[in-house]
Amino acid sequence: MSTLRHTVVLGGGVAGLTAAVALTRAGRLVTLIERRAELSGKAGSYRPPGIFQWVDHCPHVLLGACTSQRWLYEQLGVGDLITWHDRLPLRAGDEAGELLAQPSLPPPFNLAQGLLGLPGLTPRDLATLAAAMTKISVARPPWPDDQTFAAWLGPLTTPTLDRGFWSLLLRSVLNASADEASARYGLLFFRHGLLHHRDAWHLGVPRCPLRTLHHVAPRAWLARHGGQVVLGQAGSVALGPSGFVVRAGAEEFVADEVVLALTPTQARRALDPALTARVGGALDVDLEAGSIVGAHLWFAEPVDLPPVTGLFDAELDWVFRHDGGRRLAVVASTADAWQGLSPAGQAERAWRTLRQHWPRLPAPVATAACREARATFVPRPGLDARRPGPVTGVPGLVLAGAWTATGWPATMEGAARSGLAAASALVGADLSVPDLPAQGVYRLTCRTSRR
Repeated sequence: MSTLRHTVVLGGGVAGLTAAVALTRAGRLVTLIERRAELSGKAGSYRPPGIFQWVDHCPHVLLGACTSQRWLYEQLGVGDLITWHDRLPLRAGDEAGELLAQPSLPPPFNLAQGLLGLPGLTPRDLATLAAAMTKISVARPPWPDDQTFAAWLGPLTTPTLDRGFWSLLLRSVLNASADEASARYGLLFFRHGLLHHRDAWHLGVPRCPLRTLHHVAPRAWLARHGGQVVLGQAGSVALGPSGFVVRAGAEEFVADEVVLALTPTQARRALDPALTARVGGALDVDLEAGSIVGAHLWFAEPVDLPPVTGLFDAELDWVFRHDGGRRLAVVASTADAWQGLSPAGQAERAWRTLRQHWPRLPAPVATAACREARATFVPRPGLDARRPGPVTGVPGLVLAGAWTATGWPATMEGAARSGLAAASALVGADLSVPDLPAQGVYRLTCRTSRR
C-alpha cells in the first residue's frame, strides 16, 4: 500500500496544472479532477464547426519575465514549443515601427531607442513618453494601490499615448485601461515585464495549440509520474473520518490534501456546507470581470504579415501569423463593445479592423471567433486587500487561481504562481520560482515583486 500523501487537485487550468506538477515533484500522489472534457481551463483550444483544426479560444503569450509559467513548460517538456521574439513590430494606422533593444546598453537604457522610435507619435508625444518612462524607472516599490495608473501618471501622457502605447500594453496584460487599473499593476508590468532585465520583455508565442501545452502534455506527464486525471466531472469535497472525501461522478477518493484551483463560485459549489463555513470569507470575493475576444481568419493564399504585430489605437491588440501566413489569430481585450455579436460578426469586425492597417488584406475564406465574457478580473485600486492567500481555515485545504493573492494580475503567470503558492503551503517549503534578476540600474533600485 502506498505511503505517499494523496492530494486531489480540483481544476485543470494553469493554476491546477502547476500545483499538480509541483506537488508530484514534491512526492505527493496526485489526482487531478477537471469538470470539462479537457484540461486547460480558459487557456485552451477548440475545433470550430466545419474546420478540422484546433485553434485557441484566445491567443495567449508569455513574457520572458513569466518565470513560473516557463518553469511549468520546462517540467512538461514543451519549452521548445515556444518561439521567442526580441523584436516587436508595431503599427499605428498604416505607419509601421518596431520595438527593438540595444543589447550593449544596460536596462532600462537598452529600450530607450526602441521606445522613442514607436510609430504614430509626434515630438510632443515622444517627449512626454520619455518623461513618463523616466518616472516609471525611478519609482521605488512598494507601488501605490490606492490610485489608478492614469492618476499616477498625471500630466505625463497625451491623447495619442492614451489611445496607443498605454492602451495596447495595459490592455494586453491587465485587460484594463490606464484609468481602470491600479497604479501598482501598471508599474509592476512596466518594471518587471518590460524594463528590469534584458530578456523580460521578450514575447513568447506558442507554435502549437494551447491544448498541446495545457492538456496533452500535462496529462501524459502526470500519467508517467503515477498521477491520475479525471475529466468531465465536477468534484465535490467533504470531510470524512480519515481525511477529505472527494467525489467525481461515480468515483470517490480519500485525500490527505485538496487544492481548490477553481473560481470562488465553483469552489463554493464544490465544498459541503460544513467546509464552506470553516473556509470563511475567503470565497466571498466578488471580482469585476473583463472580457476578451479571440478570432481566427483563414486565407486562400498566405498573407505577408510579420509573425506578431501590436496595433496602436485599434479595437484589436495583437495579430499573430500562423500556418505559413494562411491564418491570422487576433485578440481584442476589454471587449465589452463586442458583446452581442455572433462569432461571424466578431470575425467580420476583426477583419475590418485589420483592413484599417493593411488595406490590401484579402477577405478570409473561413473564420472562427469567440468572446470570453469573464476572461479575467479587472485589477482596480484596492483589489489586493480582498484577494485571499492559499491557506484556508481548514488544514490541508488550500486555494489556487489567478484571483488569489499572487501579487500579479489575472494572467497565466499569475495562475502559475498561485499553483506554486498552494503547493508550497501544503509541502511546508518554498517551491516558488525566482524572478529574473534585476539588471542595470535596477540592481540598486528594484526589489522583488514577490510577497
